[in-house]
Amino acid sequence: MNEITRQPEGETYRPSAAIDPTRLEYLWTLTERIASSSLVPESLRTEGPANKKTDLPRDVIVANVFAVVEQADRWNISPFALLACAAIVHGRLGFEGKVIAAVLESLFHIKLHHYFTGDPRSEQHHIYLCDEPLPDDIIAELKPGYRHPRFKIMDGSVAEWKTTGNGSPWRPATYTKMLVYRGSREWPRVYKPGAIMGVLGDDELYEIGMERQAQLARDITPSLNERFGGRQSADGFNPDNVKQLTNSGQVAMETIDPKTGEILKTEVQRTAAVTEKTTSSSAKAASAKPASDDAGRSGGNSSPVDDSRSTNSSQGSDDRSKSDDGGKSEGAIQRLPAELFKKYASSLARMQTEANVDKASAMFWQDNGGAPKGGVDRALAKSIYDKQMARAKGDTDADGLLDEIHADIDTSFSGSSDL
Repeated sequence: MNEITRQPEGETYRPSAAIDPTRLEYLWTLTERIASSSLVPESLRTEGPANKKTDLPRDVIVANVFAVVEQADRWNISPFALLACAAIVHGRLGFEGKVIAAVLESLFHIKLHHYFTGDPRSEQHHIYLCDEPLPDDIIAELKPGYRHPRFKIMDGSVAEWKTTGNGSPWRPATYTKMLVYRGSREWPRVYKPGAIMGVLGDDELYEIGMERQAQLARDITPSLNERFGGRQSADGFNPDNVKQLTNSGQVAMETIDPKTGEILKTEVQRTAAVTEKTTSSSAKAASAKPASDDAGRSGGNSSPVDDSRSTNSSQGSDDRSKSDDGGKSEGAIQRLPAELFKKYASSLARMQTEANVDKASAMFWQDNGGAPKGGVDRALAKSIYDKQMARAKGDTDADGLLDEIHADIDTSFSGSSDL
């Protein structure tokens, strides 16, 4: 009865300097001095092609530097340690994955334990993270989506978290490391969100760019990729990766009404605009490039065979396909690589909503030379798209779906496709 009851000490995080005028003034003074020095990396102070870089306006440089300095203050670490690892994409602050993982462990004492399953060089490579060691009986039960009332477990796979495109840090040789970095952010988002509130990783900036695709009619940061012109490590930023982030903010011209300039936001409007453009182009000289060829390479509609959404347009698709092939037989058309279709399937597998599946499809074909128009490749791409869309709708189970799609791709290229 007389024993002292000890209450656990509550966790506190350093508040933003915005509510402390004295500290805010100090940080702003520090920011201006840094912005005037040679310490600011090119990613925060320049724009333009690699051989024609120009400085950003001073107010933009100061704003970029202040975002990093303020975050360093909240984490109570040196801003100079963060400057070279920071980027701002569409107004969102992001850091290299290894920086966030180090901050979580050193400042917030979040020591995560990692458990892996699957081939380390395959997209089925899976990670499970917990803030305390798991007993052997729990380890034996681990499977995708596994949760336990006693342990705080987060899991994910390469197929779910991988970013695609040239310059992506996700490569077979780095899958394990990238799973650790991504998992180190996903775990606190669920179990300790205050630790990294408002901070994104470099691969997560890819998602921000993708969401912007449907909102912008033109790229308002055209030289962002050049601002990351310095060659960085594989798990940091590099020009190719940022180029993909920048391009993801664009909207294909097929989403703009050619007469009024209005941005077409609905699928029906975009389809009508593409149809009108195709009809008008067919009246040009016979030597002109077919309109369907241009439409097949647009990012306006992500479905590789978007005309399959109605019976009439599907029939028209077949006719245009025959016309584009110039009467060649299906066997005479050179097929796209099987690996390209597997990358396509993986890029769609990461998307959780129908809208994002659609956008990811558009971006993939835009970055890879346009959607296939040949019969077998076209059917294969449509099958992949339809299965991933069904998963996003909840009409089919995600477990094993990627393996099933890869098997379909292998079957298609073995010459016995039933697609």
